Amino acid sequence: METIELSIASRLELVHLVGLAVRGICGGLPLTPDESDALELAVCEAVNNAIKHAYKGKTDGLVRVTLAVDGTGMVIGVYDKGAPLEDRQKLNNDMIIARSLEELPEGGMGLFLIRSAADSVGYKAGEQGNVLIMRKGFKKQSQ
Repeated sequence: METIELSIASRLELVHLVGLAVRGICGGLPLTPDESDALELAVCEAVNNAIKHAYKGKTDGLVRVTLAVDGTGMVIGVYDKGAPLEDRQKLNNDMIIARSLEELPEGGMGLFLIRSAADSVGYKAGEQGNVLIMRKGFKKQSQ
């Protein structure tokens, strides 16, 4: 796997730079425009969540994003050293796998977008910090 790493200070006004980088990388991969758009939005939402919730808006933290790509797909990691996700069930509950936007409770949109863009999502918190991992496979190209 080839890996690219991006880091920004935990400042919301810098998140768009991560989005631009993800968009550029996705543009060179076998993804549809809709898949690229969804992944860009999902990564930006994950970085926003790290800044707002893990760092609680403090601007002296660091958010690191890794994108690892091989012939089958990509793995995106969003890392922070802030507070861990308090309710880890939020990643799996019905709030983020709702069938429509109308079913989402307030505050569930970001996680819904993340789950919708990726084939799988995982989260781990520990002494080294927090990481949200998104996996997206490439569809087989017809010959």
